[in-house]
Amino acid sequence: MPQRRTTIDAIRGLCLINIFVNHIQDGAIAAVSPSRLGFSDSADIFVLLSGISVALAGGRASRRRVPEIVAHLWRRAIRIYAFDLVIILSTLGILAAILALRGVAGVHAEETGLLRDHGFPSVFSHAVSLRQTVGYSGVLRLYVALMLVAPLLLRLAGWRFWAPLPPALLVWLAAGHFDLVVNNSLTGIPFALTVLPWILVFSLGIAIGQGMVGDVALPRSRWLTGLALAYLASYLVLAVVLVRLWPPAADWAATRNDTFWFGASKTYQSPLRVLHVLALAYVVMALPRAPLIRLLHQMPRDHLLTRLGRRSLPVFTAGAIGAVIASEALDLAAIPLSDAWLPLLLLEAGMIALFVGLALRIGRRPGRAVPSRPASPDGQAFPAAIQAPAPDLRGPGLRGNTAIA
Repeated sequence: MPQRRTTIDAIRGLCLINIFVNHIQDGAIAAVSPSRLGFSDSADIFVLLSGISVALAGGRASRRRVPEIVAHLWRRAIRIYAFDLVIILSTLGILAAILALRGVAGVHAEETGLLRDHGFPSVFSHAVSLRQTVGYSGVLRLYVALMLVAPLLLRLAGWRFWAPLPPALLVWLAAGHFDLVVNNSLTGIPFALTVLPWILVFSLGIAIGQGMVGDVALPRSRWLTGLALAYLASYLVLAVVLVRLWPPAADWAATRNDTFWFGASKTYQSPLRVLHVLALAYVVMALPRAPLIRLLHQMPRDHLLTRLGRRSLPVFTAGAIGAVIASEALDLAAIPLSDAWLPLLLLEAGMIALFVGLALRIGRRPGRAVPSRPASPDGQAFPAAIQAPAPDLRGPGLRGNTAIA
């Protein structure tokens, strides 16, 4: 049985906490989250990791029959949809209860206007048919769509690990350039996460994962590493320095989510976002001994982050519901504590801690046994993670120790 990659689980766990923090509306802690440090955020990383995981779980797709691949991934899509229904029902139930108690003016979430104007049955019908986002249900809707197209992408990757990229690139370019984004059925607002713009990041993940399966060499050079690090640092220079000193940079930042080609739109998955998440992935794989990255590669199975990432679907579902409750609680507490920032900050921190505690309980649920790594030549056990390759003395780009594995 394949060994579980705990580096992937650890990164997922970190993303899950970050996503919860950023989903709390008007929360103060989100201002210092890692999502403020780049063109991309946890959503991009999660989709990339999903593609990697699909490829790793499928092994060499060329050795499997197409019906078997389709059945496995479509069952996964049904399971994700079931969790999406939990988010929809819970969110609407919470908001409907608060709406009944406090009225429209007393509820923080935008969906309360939909409940007032269209009623619970209509909003629920549009949400369960995936036509209208309710709370954070749109995230899992994207994953349902990705699992439905994954068999084709995985089959292509089984032929050549890079084969999913050309068609995904064409779809991504067409979606971004021609504004091929679906709108919410009741509000008319474009979905933040739809399959056509996001298919490229998912396909990149499948290509990387299939490269791991096939021991494809990771291109290594100081130039590539320097370019990746420089690109990651460029956003910090833009956000911290240029926005304050150069008016055109401030104008760009204010409209960054509106355009595809030269913006940083999450809706359209702008090129700047795709390049940013690729640069992050390259640095994590190419610099396994860097101080912080080293911790991810050596993360044990029982660590807090790996436990969260191992149960990412139920943990995300709990976080999506919890973020709605936390947002409403903060909004309610702000009425008597409008000028008391410290109690509000402590309340927000307490709700984040409560979510982490709940997520850890979810993560303790028993799963399938995972075999341990063999001992390394120096007598230490390899971590069950994306293995940190040793430098290849034959030079970069050759097979062997430089494989993405």
